[in-house]
Amino acid sequence: MNLKIYHVILVLFLFSSCKKKPANFNTEELNGVWSGLLFQTKTKYDSIVIRPAKSPENVILYQNGKANIFKLEKKDSLLTFTGDSGLRFDATFSNNTKSLYGVITDNLWTQSLQFLKSKNYWIAKIVKPEIIDTDYQVYLEFYKDSIDVIKAKIQSNKENRELHFKIDSVLINGNEINFNITNNRFGISAEFNAEDNNLLLSYGNTGGKRKVSMTKLNPSKMDGYKPLANQNYTYKTPDAIDSHIKTASLDDVGINKSMLALMPKMNSGKYDHIHSIIITKNNKLVFEEYFHGYDREYLHDIRSSFKSISSLLLGKSMMMDKNIQVNNPILNYYPEYNILDKDKNEITIHHSLTMSTGLKLEDEDEMQWDNNDWVGHKLNLPMKHEPGKKYQYSSGGMNLLTGVIQKSTEKYLPLFLYEEILIPMEIYKFQMRTSPQGRAYLPGDFYLRPIDFTKFGLLVLNKGVWNNQQIISSEWVSTSTQPYIKGSWPKNSDYGYLWRLLKRNVGGKQMKTIEAWGNGGQFLIIIPEIEMTITFTGGNYNLFPEMEEKPLSLLNEFILPAVELKSN
Repeated sequence: MNLKIYHVILVLFLFSSCKKKPANFNTEELNGVWSGLLFQTKTKYDSIVIRPAKSPENVILYQNGKANIFKLEKKDSLLTFTGDSGLRFDATFSNNTKSLYGVITDNLWTQSLQFLKSKNYWIAKIVKPEIIDTDYQVYLEFYKDSIDVIKAKIQSNKENRELHFKIDSVLINGNEINFNITNNRFGISAEFNAEDNNLLLSYGNTGGKRKVSMTKLNPSKMDGYKPLANQNYTYKTPDAIDSHIKTASLDDVGINKSMLALMPKMNSGKYDHIHSIIITKNNKLVFEEYFHGYDREYLHDIRSSFKSISSLLLGKSMMMDKNIQVNNPILNYYPEYNILDKDKNEITIHHSLTMSTGLKLEDEDEMQWDNNDWVGHKLNLPMKHEPGKKYQYSSGGMNLLTGVIQKSTEKYLPLFLYEEILIPMEIYKFQMRTSPQGRAYLPGDFYLRPIDFTKFGLLVLNKGVWNNQQIISSEWVSTSTQPYIKGSWPKNSDYGYLWRLLKRNVGGKQMKTIEAWGNGGQFLIIIPEIEMTITFTGGNYNLFPEMEEKPLSLLNEFILPAVELKSN
């Protein structure tokens, strides 16, 4: 055969073999929402046993029925053990202990433990960490546009996937489905099995490639995908939380039901990835709604909102150690670093509380991923400003308070937080990040129920009192919510000790607010003048301005205008 003719035939064969094949199924079968589990974090241990009950000597960690035994160390009333890779357990115990609580730390995460007494031992369940990859459900929706072209969009129950990429177009070749997306760091494709009505999604990123089996959802089962799966909303007074917080209707506390016009708007696309809205008025819970499949018991990451709770935690340590004063130099609490820089020795607790240490702003990813010692990393950065002169939002700078609080107590800081603040407030579930040095991480990565997040607003409104107990001194609540410096966002706004101090229009009147903000749409808004708190949690992480605009537009358009003010 002539070589030239052979090449022509070869090219034609290759061209025909690469030619796009028509879909071998009815593409109408794709239309709808498909769902599958993309990530799921598992716990290393599933339960913990302390024995014997009256005079504990050992801890047993169980992993799928396999026992790992550790000897307890006792110091006064404290029980502890330490293992490899930062594994540790901490609790307070006495012979007359009737209810036992503790914390366990593993792989840089601490979680609360509630023990039950059974015969001659104490036992508690260990739950998996509620990080972003836990039970991460992915949703893929196929639909046809106005000119009958197949389109798709991808979302999750945890966060707004538009941060990562959008799907520009869908390409079908036989039973293979390819997607053109807006970010080349990711890659997605799928195979459709018409016989089993099953979709196998291939999802790739820098962390590797995953295969996800997806099934089509019934239109009535859209809990995790749509903010509200059921559009037929009827308001009802929330269920009671605990023995302390009473409930009431909106009418009872003077909030007009016009506020409820926000609920039909939730599925409009404008308010996606708001996970909860909770409102209290006059110390009563009056509104509590969850979206995207969330519920009251789910532990939610409140991100940097925990900074404001850390301010209260510092106030608690000051109640217990009168030597802690806001003008004390930070380096007094870190003698192990032996830093001689005169300017750094001028940095005080006050400067850490007001984001004005003057230290160079850290790169948080570099600090956490490339360094074992996050505090040391921050302290060894060069000075850029005179302490107290310039506000610069810094997680690393306020995290220097860790050592201050830890020096005020013999207890491990997460146990101190649990026993001294959370348990008295009837908050029994939490998780938090710790550092490789075994220090609690105060700037964020703190998980609790949104309804428990709301409790901190009530604690501030009541000057640190909870159930007739002075949890935080009233002086500190007042001191920490005074303005000390001008913040950068909102521009030129007042900033207290890790609290944002703003003004909002309530029922036509400007009122001062005390606010905690966190990435993704975590907000706790406290309005002392009318004894009101509003809590939002959300999943619009790193999306600016959406993470703020979505919840705050609901606040300003629906919630605050509905507040009926009493005339003088």
